[in-house]
Amino acid sequence: MQAKRKQSVLIITGMHRSGTSFTTSLLQNAGLDIGKRLLKPGHGNIKGFFENVDFVKFHEEVLRSQGLNEIGWTLEDKVPVQEPYRQQAKEIISKNSQVNIWGWKDPRTTLFLDFWTELLPDAKFIFIYRSPWEVVDSLYRRGDEIFMKYPELAVKLWIHYNQKILNFLDSFPDQCLLTSVYSIVSHTEEFIYKINNKFDLNLVKPAAEIYDRSLLYTQTADIHRPTLIAYYFPEAINVYAELNKREILGGSSPDEALLEQIKAIPEQTWAFQDWINIRHLEKKVKSLRFELKKRVKVL
Repeated sequence: MQAKRKQSVLIITGMHRSGTSFTTSLLQNAGLDIGKRLLKPGHGNIKGFFENVDFVKFHEEVLRSQGLNEIGWTLEDKVPVQEPYRQQAKEIISKNSQVNIWGWKDPRTTLFLDFWTELLPDAKFIFIYRSPWEVVDSLYRRGDEIFMKYPELAVKLWIHYNQKILNFLDSFPDQCLLTSVYSIVSHTEEFIYKINNKFDLNLVKPAAEIYDRSLLYTQTADIHRPTLIAYYFPEAINVYAELNKREILGGSSPDEALLEQIKAIPEQTWAFQDWINIRHLEKKVKSLRFELKKRVKVL
């Protein structure tokens, strides 16, 4: 009689807006079961979040029980999970672990890494990261009210989430795979190969049409905002450099040259950049309004 293949669980996580949805869409297409009840597509993720409602609701409830923001906008080092929620988590695992290769994706998982490792000691973790300036810009464009009031929190959260990932990687290197979203885009087949090889899985090559390059906004030509982060939050640059150094695909980040430029750019240049940009946009809007009025008169 053929031996039953050992069950494997893959947990995909990382800071919000780092490419975890895209990564999970690839893995689902490659053979990873992420459940049937998924969050519907929404603003900021028109292709879908690829998040199992069971795990999302669980994380939200635990965060709320501790008086914390349910999205995960917290800098708390440890989020306690009370016993009733531990039992709930076990039930969620039992419900979703009916296949050989299963898992879930939720950025909030980063806040509960130790907890899930206790319940699933053999779980494998896939950590995805993205540059701090692109994550911050994505959060600002999404328009969450908390960042309108505390804009610096976006950078602090990026540092917090990614430092937790690095700390966990130090403790459980054999159970973790770390890579940037840029490397996954450029080396998708190698990404799947690395997962199969490290975790002894048999995921298949995902379909090419899964990825829409236009949905990943990059700022590699703009050094103003990276420089701003480097000046006020040098820790973010250090964490980003460490992530790049330890990522599994070993591909060079498109921002490595940018990091070198940051060191050389004079303060006077970037300090006034937003000011001039805003005035330039105001001038452009004024010009467009003038042209619109002219056309309306013609009609």
